[in-house]
Amino acid sequence: METLGAPELSFASLPMAADRGVGWKVLRDAGRVVSVDGIFYLTHREDVLAALRDPELFSSKKAFDVLGSPLPLVPISFDPPEHTRFRKILQPFFSPHTLKEMLPSLQQQAIEIIERVAAQGECEVVADVAIPYPSQVFLTLFGLPLEDRDKLVAWKTAVIAISEAPSLEDADLTPALELVAYLTEAINARRADPGPDILSQLLNGDEPLDDAEIMGLSFLFVLAGLDTVTAAMSSALLELARRPELRATLREDPSQIDVFVEEIVRLEPPAPMVPRVTTSEVTIGDVTLPADTMVRLCIAAINRDDSDEISTNDVVMDGKVHRHWGFGADRTAAWVHTWPAWS
Repeated sequence: METLGAPELSFASLPMAADRGVGWKVLRDAGRVVSVDGIFYLTHREDVLAALRDPELFSSKKAFDVLGSPLPLVPISFDPPEHTRFRKILQPFFSPHTLKEMLPSLQQQAIEIIERVAAQGECEVVADVAIPYPSQVFLTLFGLPLEDRDKLVAWKTAVIAISEAPSLEDADLTPALELVAYLTEAINARRADPGPDILSQLLNGDEPLDDAEIMGLSFLFVLAGLDTVTAAMSSALLELARRPELRATLREDPSQIDVFVEEIVRLEPPAPMVPRVTTSEVTIGDVTLPADTMVRLCIAAINRDDSDEISTNDVVMDGKVHRHWGFGADRTAAWVHTWPAWS
C-alpha cells in the first residue's frame, strides 16, 4: 500500500491495551497524517475538526460501507443536505425531554440487571451488563419485546463478523437475512398499527421515513449503536473498578455522575475514530491525499492532546461538564446517561 510519504505504523504495535493515552500520543507524535495498516489517520485536533466541518471534502458517503448494512446507514452515511434533513427529523426523539419520558422504564431495566448481578455475587461485566442493557434500550425505543434481546445480540454479532470477513464467498448469510426479516416485520407492524414508540412516530409523523430510510436507521442502531454504548459502559465500569476513591466520590456526591460519564466518553469515545472518504485531492502537512482516499479521524487522540486543561489523560472531576468531541456531532450514545446511580 502506497503511504504517500506519511509515517507508517501498525495498529497492533500501538500500546492501546496497556495505556490508551500512550497509544494515541504515539500516533499524534508520528505526524498529522499517519498510514496505519493501509488507512490514513488524521491525528491532530485542527485537522480532525476541519475534516468534521467539511463534508464536501471529507464525505461520509461510502465511508461506512464496511459495516454490513444492505442499505446506507441513516444518518451517518449521508452528507448535507440529506444529513441535515435526517438530523432535523431525528433530533427531537433524542432530546433530553423525550428521553426523560422514557427514563423510568430504562432505569428500571438497569436496576433489574444490577439486582440480578448482585444476587449472583459476581459477573462478567461486559456479557452480563454492558451488552444486555443497550440492546434493551433499542428494543424499548422501537417498541419491541425485551424477550428478543438475546437473538438481537446474536444477529448483530454475526452480521458484524460477516462484514469483517475478507470474502462473502463462504459466509453464512442466514443471520443477516433473519435480522432483515425481523426488522421488516417490525416496520410493517408499526406502519399499520402505530404505537407510542419512536419507530411508529418516525413512520407516521409529519415527515415520515420511507422503508429504505427506516431500515437504514434500524441497522445503524443495531450494527453501530449497540457496540458503541457497550464500549462506553465497559470503559466506565473498568475505570470504577480500578479506582476505589472515584467510586467513593460518586457515592458521596451523585451529582458528579454526569461529569464522570462525560469524562469517560471524552477519554474513551464510543467511536474513537470516524471514517471519511476524500472527494478531491487534499494536502495536510507534507502529505497529499488523492480523491477517494479512506481516512480515519482520530476523535480519541484529540480529546487527550493536552491542548488545554481538560484535554488530559485523566478524568477531570471538577464538577463541570466540559465540551469534548467524544460523541461527534450526534447523540447516538445519549442513553448512557440513563444508567442509574447506585452505591
